[in-house]
Amino acid sequence: MRLSDLVRKSAAKNQDAEPQLSFAAAGSRQSEAAGRSEDRPPRTEPSDRSEVSHYYQSARQEVERILDLASQGTAFSVGRLQQIVTGMVNGLITGDELLVHALNDNETGVDLARQMVNTSILAVKIAQGAGCRVEELPWVGLAACLHDVGMVIVPRRILEKPDGLAAEETALVRRHPEKGFRILQSLGSEFEWLANVALQEHEREDGSGYPGELKGENIHEYAKVVGLADTYEALTHFRPYRPAKAAFDASRHLLTTDRTKFPNHLLRGLIHGLSTFPVGTYVRLNNSEAARVVATNPSFPLRPIVEVVVGSKGERLDPSRRLDLSTNTLLYITGGSSATGAD
Repeated sequence: MRLSDLVRKSAAKNQDAEPQLSFAAAGSRQSEAAGRSEDRPPRTEPSDRSEVSHYYQSARQEVERILDLASQGTAFSVGRLQQIVTGMVNGLITGDELLVHALNDNETGVDLARQMVNTSILAVKIAQGAGCRVEELPWVGLAACLHDVGMVIVPRRILEKPDGLAAEETALVRRHPEKGFRILQSLGSEFEWLANVALQEHEREDGSGYPGELKGENIHEYAKVVGLADTYEALTHFRPYRPAKAAFDASRHLLTTDRTKFPNHLLRGLIHGLSTFPVGTYVRLNNSEAARVVATNPSFPLRPIVEVVVGSKGERLDPSRRLDLSTNTLLYITGGSSATGAD
């Protein structure tokens, strides 16, 4: 089955009964224009890499500082992180370079701060794709940047374990949402919502999550967004117990295996916000060629603009050639490819 069929099935399932994106806990409404992909131009790779790198590294360093203080039981503020996240959001609204940076993060070590910043970038794009108001995107980004602060209770030997966890280790890991809740509660009543997102980020739409086995509307809307972004980040990046999946395969997994765990409007937000094939990722075509995605087609999310870099026999193409798959109906993407396009 092609991914296009899965997207259609996911969108059609219970469509009449599906709730609109509300971000109700913070009093927001979905923009009427959010789903009008035909009004949006193709998203391409922006050029200001130095500014993007600055925001990414600044966020990573600030999250590392907060994690360090939290592990010591020392009070901290989030004012500096709020400023950085606002800058990241502005960059994500105008281009995809930060998204490319997060998705092409090929580091293999365990780094909680890096994973949390990546999740923040993904969460903002998912929320944007699902129709979140622009003024709320920094809140979503901040919540995602701090969602795993409770993981400070988990020893590094467990985080780096390459095989299955023992029962007591799993129990410890599953206590981190409650630890995060208590840590973020110390910020005061102004950030009570932030603590609730950390507590509920592992809850799932069908009640299969933890720690409270909450369902549907009982889960904070930001927690649903962060939970989806966190899952996508984990799937598309190395973990000690498994290799990274390509973006295509991660999307397919979420639309099939995990479809009941997340609301349909957010799964569509993932497709619209990240694209099934985000800029900078590599894909395999049905003629066995490999290509790099250089621009997305919001009106045709499964048919981006690509640069073919590897021929059907595995030869490197120089020069490469550019294809708009929305106008070339004989070619289509069959799956993800490696980070270089040469599998």
